[in-house]
Amino acid sequence: MKRKLLTKPQLSIVIANALIHFDNALYGYLVPIIAPLFFPKKEPVVQLIWGYSPLIISFIAKPFGLLFFSKMAQTKKETTALRYTLLGVGMGVMAMGCLPIYKEGSLWSIILLLMARMCSESCSAGEHNIAKIYLLKGLATQPAKKLAAWYEVSTMVGILSAGAVGSCLAWIKDPLPYWRLPFLIAALATLLNVLLLRLALFQNSIAKWQFSGLHASSTVEYAAPKNCRSQIAFEKGLFNATETKQEVSPQKGALQLWKDYQPIMRIAIVAGFGYVIYTIPFLFMNSFVPMVTAISYSTMMQYLPIFMVLDILLIGWIAKVGQQYDHNNLMAVASGLVALSIIPLFAGLPGASIFYVTAVRCWLIFLGVVFSCFVTIWSKEQTATPYTTIGLATVLGSSLFGKPAAAICFYLFHRYHSAITPACYIALLAFGATLIMADSASSE
Repeated sequence: MKRKLLTKPQLSIVIANALIHFDNALYGYLVPIIAPLFFPKKEPVVQLIWGYSPLIISFIAKPFGLLFFSKMAQTKKETTALRYTLLGVGMGVMAMGCLPIYKEGSLWSIILLLMARMCSESCSAGEHNIAKIYLLKGLATQPAKKLAAWYEVSTMVGILSAGAVGSCLAWIKDPLPYWRLPFLIAALATLLNVLLLRLALFQNSIAKWQFSGLHASSTVEYAAPKNCRSQIAFEKGLFNATETKQEVSPQKGALQLWKDYQPIMRIAIVAGFGYVIYTIPFLFMNSFVPMVTAISYSTMMQYLPIFMVLDILLIGWIAKVGQQYDHNNLMAVASGLVALSIIPLFAGLPGASIFYVTAVRCWLIFLGVVFSCFVTIWSKEQTATPYTTIGLATVLGSSLFGKPAAAICFYLFHRYHSAITPACYIALLAFGATLIMADSASSE
């Protein structure tokens, strides 16, 4: 029998990943629209800086969510932790859609905004860490690369959907009455996916029970669940052997993290650069280019869906072609080219045409796909404790370098009034990632 491309639980997890990235990307795309609502007394550039600043709260929220849900995944079940993370994300996105603006709540609107982002960021960190490793567990390198590519495609589907929503709102003359609607729809979809994941996992457990019943010894008898309570006990207990529990004390966990400080730092820099290389062409340049050229924000947003479709196509192509080459070398070349080209490219942005801007974005998207497609596989090779170590490193990288990238780049531009200064920050991260990947390639 031909094996399914994705099982129902895997499909549900992939959908969950798309919804979570939709939420994160949606806030980023709507900052130019909603920032004046929460920071009306600031000038436009400062509004953008403050609008993207709540993403920096992930530095606190993500490590907390990662450690909490990773411990839950180790001591209980990965699938249980995944359901709780999705539930938390859904509640956080729902809160975003119900926030009062500055005129309605003054300072409280900003505090509630930070709390909503903290809830979403902490739960999404747990989901992203657990899901991507759970999907690849027990797979050989080639199947893992294919499934990792699907996971990356779901990421881009979520970001593409958010970009499409942002583009639609940018075309509307008065988008302010509609900015809450996408958050509310995303929250309902996320909560619905929690139920779908629960049902898919239960059906999968039933299938395992039926299969094992056909091959069980005649001396062992299993009773199928007869009611709702026994079904839950059945799912949690009968096949728990397939997901081994690991009791890890806090002291041992802290000691293991201390021993893994070098892999944590390496993965953090690589993951942070992978986040930045997506943020720049898809998010930062939408608002930055209108500040240094005659191109309008709505024009930049019109091209966004095209770039995201291109990104999805490139992910599929790179995932297929990349199996023929060493992923360490591919990632090293990609980050090295970014480090060498980003400053000259940004130096040519002031007064540039839409053709030049489009070429720059396509170049960065291509290199970003080459680099990011194999980050998860590379990270798994760096440590023997993937859930906690990779999760914490990814959180540190995205929180320290990735999430604040837009706010940092706008601040650098506002402070020095030069289009090159944001590129210097990107080039520095790219250079660090190149050194790490070159070291990994040489140690193979």
